[in-house]
Amino acid sequence: MLELLISGLVMGSIYALLALAINIIYSTTDIINFAHGELVMLGGMFGLVLVVNAGLPIAAGIIVAGVMVAVVAILLYFVTIKPFGDHLSESLGWLMATLGAGIIFRNIAMLIWGTHPRPFPPLGGSQLVNIFGVNIMPHEIWVLIITLLIAIFFTVVLDKTILGSAIKATASNRNTTRLMGISAEKMVLACFSMSGAVAAVAGFLISPITFAGPEMTAAIGLKGFGAAIIGGLGSSRGAFVGGLILGVLEAMSMSVVTPGFKDAIVFLIMILAITIKPEGIFNVAYEKKV
Repeated sequence: MLELLISGLVMGSIYALLALAINIIYSTTDIINFAHGELVMLGGMFGLVLVVNAGLPIAAGIIVAGVMVAVVAILLYFVTIKPFGDHLSESLGWLMATLGAGIIFRNIAMLIWGTHPRPFPPLGGSQLVNIFGVNIMPHEIWVLIITLLIAIFFTVVLDKTILGSAIKATASNRNTTRLMGISAEKMVLACFSMSGAVAAVAGFLISPITFAGPEMTAAIGLKGFGAAIIGGLGSSRGAFVGGLILGVLEAMSMSVVTPGFKDAIVFLIMILAITIKPEGIFNVAYEKKV
């Protein structure tokens, strides 16, 4: 049971990072980036090139890949979001644009790297560590540590810094933000770049588990979206809570059903959560309506 719990926390941490990447953008634009799964995939593929092919240390590879995916995320904004200006709520063109961009990213990745998943070196090596009688991969420990550090970082940034206050002001009312001398577009660009960087880190962390390939985030991307909804769209804290809950429930379900039904159970949980509490654990949707 303890092994299942740890496995659930590890996968839940990755879902939490995906949910955070979604929520960072949603908080300032009120839209869902449906290409976020492909940004995670690009983080893994860039990491493969940097670490495996170019021989960079993993820490340096994470930083460089984070910058690269952040640039891609900014380009994604200019191509799929900016053309709709301040009329995003009046058109669903951005939805089709981000979906299309995700498909393009995936197909380009297939052309460059092929369709077969490739092994990715785990953080901390492959030697198992025994903790409380349970054998754990060092990579799993690093996943938990890195996710916790990112959670603390974003909590501090949003609650304790001028940038965080500016992002909250932009999320609340763009017109008022402009009157205060804050560039709403710069805040949106900052959120897109941070979302891309978080997606790249998630790609690095998931690649040793699923192997790196263009299809590596086909189901995981949807689970990240589900985690964001469970926690509450737009809430950074909700992203982490929702991700961990989803990961633990997914792992525990494997004790009663075969692994082949795991995804079905997860999506059933997501549907029930949306039906019972559509505003999420942190009541974000309700607060926005008020």
